[in-house]
Amino acid sequence: MSEYKKIHGIHVQALASDPSNLGAGQVWYNTTTNKLKITAVSTTGSWATGGNMGTARYRLGGTGTQTAGLAFGGGYPRTNATEHYDGSAWTAGGNMGTARTYLNSAGTQTAGLAFGGNSPGNTNATEHYDGSAWTAGGNMGTARNSLGGAGTQTAGLAFGGVTSGTTNATEHYDGSAWTTGGNMGTGRYVMGSAGTQTAGLAFGGSSYSDTEHYDGSAWTAGGNMGTGRKYLAGCGTQTAGLAFGGRDGTNVTEHYDGSAWTAGGNLATGRGYFAGAGTQAAGLAFGGDDVYEGSNTTEEYTGPGIISKTVTSS
Repeated sequence: MSEYKKIHGIHVQALASDPSNLGAGQVWYNTTTNKLKITAVSTTGSWATGGNMGTARYRLGGTGTQTAGLAFGGGYPRTNATEHYDGSAWTAGGNMGTARTYLNSAGTQTAGLAFGGNSPGNTNATEHYDGSAWTAGGNMGTARNSLGGAGTQTAGLAFGGVTSGTTNATEHYDGSAWTTGGNMGTGRYVMGSAGTQTAGLAFGGSSYSDTEHYDGSAWTAGGNMGTGRKYLAGCGTQTAGLAFGGRDGTNVTEHYDGSAWTAGGNLATGRGYFAGAGTQAAGLAFGGDDVYEGSNTTEEYTGPGIISKTVTSS
């Protein structure tokens, strides 16, 4: 500590917790963890282990943020269980009315939307979540599983998936009813999805590397992914998207800027059939597996930028 003061003319700050607004070149001593910390710059982003889910599952729905996540449904066996994430631990929420797998979702932890899936057999059921209980919403026009989803509880977006075969159909939700939107250029299923009803993003899945943008009425082609894959998860927006994982245990992460994909930090545990939530800067991955058994693992993503690191000696 004294050497640092001689060099820089200031003392190392002693803080009970890490500062929330990190700046370049910061140094501090965390008196709670008894660790010396510094800031560094991450160019790719990185994943860190989060709290385990109470119910191991895959093919589930998920939405929300890194500090207010929501997980529901999935299997096997097929479940209607719901869990909330607070940034460190999962706790039980209210059960869904319809237990299902291969569903998709939108919204937040206190205003969630679940739609489609397999219950078994394709379902068009929609449910709303208020933070404690699920209630029935308006049925989708097309029952389907393995679809994409984005938006909010009152402005939802559903696209692609499997009916009797692969579909390119799109639907909009207004909080009570679904209406037809513009068809995708490429019908696909088990894809990644992100964005809003008027700025949606679909990527990967059965078309592997293709990306499409939605403007509220029509889909157009975007930049191809670096790694084509199925059963991946995604989050973020149309101009700041995050794609991660996939079938066969891939751990690859990619960032999207609205036109091109670039490599991000790899997941610690490669996986498919899982769910994602959050943003490109603060993503959340949970559940999933690649050997037909559910997982309860969670990982948190910190995107490129200034991060804190612990100083160690050897």
